[in-house]
Amino acid sequence: LRYDYRRSDPGGNYQKRIYTNWSPKINLVCTLENKRTFTLAYSQGFRAPSLSELYLHYTSYYGLTMQGNPSLLPEKVQAIEIMYEHPHSDAWFWSISIFHNRYKNMIDFVYNLPILAMNRKGITGTGLEYQVRWHPIEKLNLTASYAYLDMTDRGGEPILYRSKHRGQINIQYQTTLIDVQLGLQAWSKQIYENFLSGSHYDFPIREIPEQIIPELILSREINYFTWSMHITNLFDTKYELIQDFPMPGRIWKFTLTKIITKEL
Repeated sequence: LRYDYRRSDPGGNYQKRIYTNWSPKINLVCTLENKRTFTLAYSQGFRAPSLSELYLHYTSYYGLTMQGNPSLLPEKVQAIEIMYEHPHSDAWFWSISIFHNRYKNMIDFVYNLPILAMNRKGITGTGLEYQVRWHPIEKLNLTASYAYLDMTDRGGEPILYRSKHRGQINIQYQTTLIDVQLGLQAWSKQIYENFLSGSHYDFPIREIPEQIIPELILSREINYFTWSMHITNLFDTKYELIQDFPMPGRIWKFTLTKIITKEL
Protein backbone atom coordinates (compact mmCIF):
# COMPACT_ATOMS: atom_id res chain seq x y z
CA LEU A 1 0.00 0.00 0.00
CA ARG A 2 1.60 3.26 -1.15
CA TYR A 3 0.90 6.80 0.04
CA ASP A 4 1.86 9.85 -2.03
CA TYR A 5 2.19 13.43 -0.79
CA ARG A 6 3.24 16.26 -3.07
CA ARG A 7 3.29 19.98 -2.28
CA SER A 8 3.76 22.62 -4.99
CA ASP A 9 4.63 26.17 -3.91
CA PRO A 10 5.56 28.23 -6.99
CA GLY A 11 5.43 31.58 -5.23
CA GLY A 12 4.19 34.79 -6.78
CA ASN A 13 0.45 34.98 -7.29
CA TYR A 14 0.07 31.22 -7.76
CA GLN A 15 -1.78 29.19 -5.18
CA LYS A 16 -0.02 26.50 -3.17
CA ARG A 17 -1.28 23.02 -4.01
CA ILE A 18 -1.14 19.73 -2.12
CA TYR A 19 -1.80 16.32 -3.71
CA THR A 20 -2.30 13.13 -1.68
CA ASN A 21 -3.32 9.61 -2.63
CA TRP A 22 -3.40 5.98 -1.40
CA SER A 23 -2.52 3.34 -4.05
CA PRO A 24 -3.01 -0.40 -3.39
CA LYS A 25 -0.92 -2.97 -5.25
CA ILE A 26 -1.02 -6.77 -5.19
CA ASN A 27 1.07 -9.47 -6.94
CA LEU A 28 0.21 -13.18 -7.06
CA VAL A 29 3.13 -15.36 -8.20
CA CYS A 30 3.13 -19.09 -9.00
CA THR A 31 6.39 -20.93 -9.80
CA LEU A 32 6.41 -24.38 -11.42
CA GLU A 33 9.41 -26.72 -11.21
CA ASN A 34 11.48 -23.79 -9.92
CA LYS A 35 11.55 -22.43 -13.47
CA ARG A 36 8.35 -21.29 -15.14
CA THR A 37 6.64 -18.41 -13.40
CA PHE A 38 3.12 -17.02 -13.71
CA THR A 39 2.38 -13.57 -12.28
CA LEU A 40 -0.95 -11.80 -11.89
CA ALA A 41 -0.65 -8.18 -10.79
CA TYR A 42 -3.18 -5.46 -10.01
CA SER A 43 -2.18 -1.94 -9.08
CA GLN A 44 -3.40 1.60 -8.88
CA GLY A 45 -1.13 4.51 -9.72
CA PHE A 46 -1.08 8.23 -9.08
CA ARG A 47 0.93 11.10 -10.56
CA ALA A 48 0.68 14.72 -9.49
CA PRO A 49 1.24 17.39 -12.16
CA SER A 50 4.85 18.42 -12.65
CA LEU A 51 5.98 22.03 -12.26
CA SER A 52 6.21 22.50 -16.04
CA GLU A 53 2.73 21.04 -16.55
CA LEU A 54 1.40 23.49 -13.98
CA TYR A 55 3.33 26.69 -14.66
CA LEU A 56 5.31 26.43 -17.91
CA HIS A 57 5.13 29.40 -20.28
CA TYR A 58 7.45 29.08 -23.26
CA THR A 59 7.35 30.47 -26.80
CA SER A 60 9.34 28.66 -29.51
CA TYR A 61 11.40 30.44 -32.14
CA TYR A 62 8.57 29.97 -34.68
CA GLY A 63 6.03 31.63 -32.40
CA LEU A 64 4.20 28.63 -30.90
CA THR A 65 3.45 29.02 -27.20
CA MET A 66 3.39 26.11 -24.72
CA GLN A 67 1.59 26.87 -21.50
CA GLY A 68 1.02 25.04 -18.22
CA ASN A 69 -2.29 24.87 -16.41
CA PRO A 70 -2.48 25.55 -12.63
CA SER A 71 -5.95 23.93 -12.54
CA LEU A 72 -4.73 20.47 -13.54
CA LEU A 73 -5.97 17.47 -11.58
CA PRO A 74 -3.62 14.57 -10.73
CA GLU A 75 -3.81 11.60 -13.05
CA LYS A 76 -4.69 8.12 -11.83
CA VAL A 77 -4.50 4.66 -13.38
CA GLN A 78 -5.83 1.18 -12.70
CA ALA A 79 -3.65 -1.56 -14.18
CA ILE A 80 -3.87 -5.34 -14.48
CA GLU A 81 -1.06 -7.49 -15.92
CA ILE A 82 -0.49 -11.18 -16.58
CA MET A 83 3.12 -12.35 -17.10
CA TYR A 84 4.68 -15.69 -18.01
CA GLU A 85 8.45 -16.31 -17.72
CA HIS A 86 10.11 -19.44 -19.11
CA PRO A 87 13.85 -20.05 -18.61
CA HIS A 88 14.42 -23.11 -20.84
CA SER A 89 18.10 -23.25 -19.91
CA ASP A 90 21.07 -21.05 -19.09
CA ALA A 91 21.27 -20.28 -22.81
CA TRP A 92 17.61 -19.52 -23.60
CA PHE A 93 15.05 -17.44 -21.73
CA TRP A 94 11.84 -15.74 -22.83
CA SER A 95 8.93 -13.96 -21.20
CA ILE A 96 5.64 -12.38 -22.26
CA SER A 97 3.26 -10.07 -20.47
CA ILE A 98 -0.19 -8.75 -21.34
CA PHE A 99 -1.59 -5.64 -19.67
CA HIS A 100 -4.65 -3.40 -19.60
CA ASN A 101 -4.56 0.12 -18.13
CA ARG A 102 -7.37 2.61 -17.54
CA TYR A 103 -6.29 6.19 -16.97
CA LYS A 104 -8.38 8.97 -15.42
CA ASN A 105 -7.48 12.63 -15.88
CA MET A 106 -4.31 11.78 -17.84
CA ILE A 107 -2.18 14.91 -18.22
CA ASP A 108 -1.20 15.80 -21.77
CA PHE A 109 -0.18 18.87 -23.74
CA VAL A 110 -3.03 19.36 -26.23
CA TYR A 111 -2.21 21.16 -29.47
CA ASN A 112 -4.10 24.41 -29.72
CA LEU A 113 -3.25 28.09 -29.63
CA PRO A 114 -1.53 28.10 -27.21
CA ILE A 115 -0.50 24.47 -26.64
CA LEU A 116 -2.06 23.87 -23.25
CA ALA A 117 -1.59 21.22 -20.56
CA MET A 118 -4.97 19.60 -19.98
CA ASN A 119 -6.60 16.58 -18.36
CA ARG A 120 -7.94 13.95 -20.72
CA LYS A 121 -11.11 12.48 -19.21
CA GLY A 122 -10.22 8.87 -19.87
CA ILE A 123 -7.57 6.85 -21.67
CA THR A 124 -7.46 3.08 -22.19
CA GLY A 125 -4.20 1.31 -22.97
CA THR A 126 -3.90 -2.36 -23.91
CA GLY A 127 -0.74 -4.11 -24.98
CA LEU A 128 1.89 -6.78 -24.59
CA GLU A 129 5.64 -7.04 -24.14
CA TYR A 130 7.87 -9.92 -25.24
CA GLN A 131 11.54 -10.46 -24.34
CA VAL A 132 14.01 -13.16 -25.32
CA ARG A 133 17.66 -13.89 -24.46
CA TRP A 134 19.66 -16.48 -26.42
CA HIS A 135 23.26 -17.50 -25.68
CA PRO A 136 23.88 -20.53 -27.95
CA ILE A 137 27.69 -20.45 -27.76
CA GLU A 138 30.18 -18.70 -25.51
CA LYS A 139 31.07 -16.04 -28.06
CA LEU A 140 27.53 -15.17 -29.22
CA ASN A 141 24.77 -13.46 -27.25
CA LEU A 142 21.42 -12.18 -28.55
CA THR A 143 18.73 -10.17 -26.77
CA ALA A 144 15.51 -8.88 -28.31
CA SER A 145 12.28 -7.27 -27.20
CA TYR A 146 8.97 -6.28 -28.78
CA ALA A 147 6.19 -4.09 -27.40
CA TYR A 148 2.67 -3.47 -28.67
CA LEU A 149 0.59 -0.63 -27.26
CA ASP A 150 -2.89 0.45 -28.34
CA MET A 151 -4.03 3.64 -26.61
CA THR A 152 -7.46 5.18 -27.18
CA ASP A 153 -9.12 8.27 -25.80
CA ARG A 154 -12.56 7.37 -24.47
CA GLY A 155 -13.70 10.84 -25.51
CA GLY A 156 -12.67 10.26 -29.13
CA GLU A 157 -9.67 12.63 -29.22
CA PRO A 158 -6.53 11.54 -31.14
CA ILE A 159 -3.53 10.13 -29.23
CA LEU A 160 -0.42 11.78 -30.65
CA TYR A 161 3.22 10.67 -30.90
CA ARG A 162 2.71 7.08 -29.75
CA SER A 163 3.80 4.11 -31.85
CA LYS A 164 1.77 0.91 -31.65
CA HIS A 165 4.81 -1.26 -32.37
CA ARG A 166 8.32 -0.96 -30.94
CA GLY A 167 11.20 -3.38 -30.92
CA GLN A 168 14.93 -3.74 -30.53
CA ILE A 169 17.58 -6.39 -31.20
CA ASN A 170 21.10 -6.55 -29.81
CA ILE A 171 23.69 -9.06 -31.07
CA GLN A 172 27.13 -9.42 -29.46
CA TYR A 173 29.94 -11.54 -30.96
CA GLN A 174 33.42 -11.96 -29.53
CA THR A 175 36.37 -12.73 -31.79
CA THR A 176 40.05 -13.13 -30.97
CA LEU A 177 40.77 -9.65 -32.36
CA ILE A 178 37.70 -7.56 -31.56
CA ASP A 179 34.28 -7.61 -29.87
CA VAL A 180 31.40 -6.63 -32.15
CA GLN A 181 27.98 -5.44 -30.99
CA LEU A 182 25.18 -4.61 -33.44
CA GLY A 183 21.93 -3.05 -32.28
CA LEU A 184 18.68 -2.16 -34.02
CA GLN A 185 15.82 -0.01 -32.78
CA ALA A 186 12.54 0.09 -34.67
CA TRP A 187 9.13 1.69 -34.24
CA SER A 188 5.98 2.03 -36.30
CA LYS A 189 4.36 5.22 -37.60
CA GLN A 190 2.99 7.92 -35.32
CA ILE A 191 0.35 10.57 -35.87
CA TYR A 192 0.64 14.24 -35.02
CA GLU A 193 -1.28 17.46 -35.52
CA ASN A 194 0.44 19.80 -37.98
CA PHE A 195 0.47 23.05 -36.02
CA LEU A 196 2.51 24.74 -38.79
CA SER A 197 -0.24 24.26 -41.41
CA GLY A 198 -1.31 27.91 -41.26
CA SER A 199 -4.65 27.17 -39.64
CA HIS A 200 -5.34 28.81 -36.30
CA TYR A 201 -8.20 26.56 -35.24
CA ASP A 202 -8.02 23.13 -36.85
CA PHE A 203 -4.65 21.35 -37.16
CA PRO A 204 -4.68 18.54 -39.78
CA ILE A 205 -3.56 15.04 -38.74
CA ARG A 206 -0.29 13.89 -40.32
CA GLU A 207 1.99 10.85 -39.93
CA ILE A 208 5.62 10.39 -38.95
CA PRO A 209 6.78 7.24 -40.80
CA GLU A 210 8.17 4.09 -39.24
CA GLN A 211 11.94 3.85 -38.75
CA ILE A 212 14.73 1.33 -38.14
CA ILE A 213 17.88 2.86 -36.63
CA PRO A 214 21.02 0.67 -36.28
CA GLU A 215 24.09 1.20 -34.14
CA LEU A 216 27.51 -0.48 -34.04
CA ILE A 217 29.99 -0.88 -31.18
CA LEU A 218 33.53 -2.22 -31.67
CA SER A 219 35.78 -2.78 -28.66
CA ARG A 220 39.08 -4.42 -27.76
CA GLU A 221 41.09 -5.01 -24.60
CA ILE A 222 44.89 -4.76 -24.79
CA ASN A 223 46.80 -5.21 -21.54
CA TYR A 224 45.34 -2.61 -19.18
CA PHE A 225 43.69 -0.60 -21.96
CA THR A 226 40.16 -0.91 -23.33
CA TRP A 227 39.19 1.04 -26.43
CA SER A 228 35.81 1.22 -28.08
CA MET A 229 34.16 2.91 -31.05
CA HIS A 230 30.41 3.54 -30.86
CA ILE A 231 28.53 4.60 -34.01
CA THR A 232 24.87 5.54 -33.53
CA ASN A 233 22.46 6.03 -36.44
CA LEU A 234 24.84 3.96 -38.54
CA PHE A 235 23.37 4.86 -41.95
CA ASP A 236 22.91 8.59 -41.13
CA THR A 237 19.13 8.35 -41.45
CA LYS A 238 17.22 11.64 -41.41
CA TYR A 239 14.17 11.29 -39.19
CA GLU A 240 12.00 13.08 -36.64
CA LEU A 241 10.18 12.03 -33.49
CA ILE A 242 8.45 15.40 -33.09
CA GLN A 243 7.31 17.65 -35.92
CA ASP A 244 10.10 19.87 -37.29
CA PHE A 245 12.57 18.68 -34.64
CA PRO A 246 15.19 16.59 -36.49
CA MET A 247 17.02 13.89 -34.58
CA PRO A 248 20.84 13.64 -34.73
CA GLY A 249 22.47 12.02 -37.73
CA ARG A 250 25.42 9.64 -37.51
CA ILE A 251 27.42 10.07 -34.31
CA TRP A 252 30.93 8.70 -33.72
CA LYS A 253 32.19 8.20 -30.19
CA PHE A 254 35.67 6.94 -29.29
CA THR A 255 36.57 5.83 -25.76
CA LEU A 256 39.90 4.78 -24.28
CA THR A 257 40.04 3.46 -20.72
CA LYS A 258 43.07 2.44 -18.69
CA ILE A 259 42.80 0.37 -15.53
CA ILE A 260 45.44 1.26 -12.93
CA THR A 261 46.14 -1.30 -10.20
CA LYS A 262 48.21 -0.68 -7.11
CA GLU A 263 49.41 -3.27 -4.64
CA LEU A 264 48.88 -2.41 -0.95
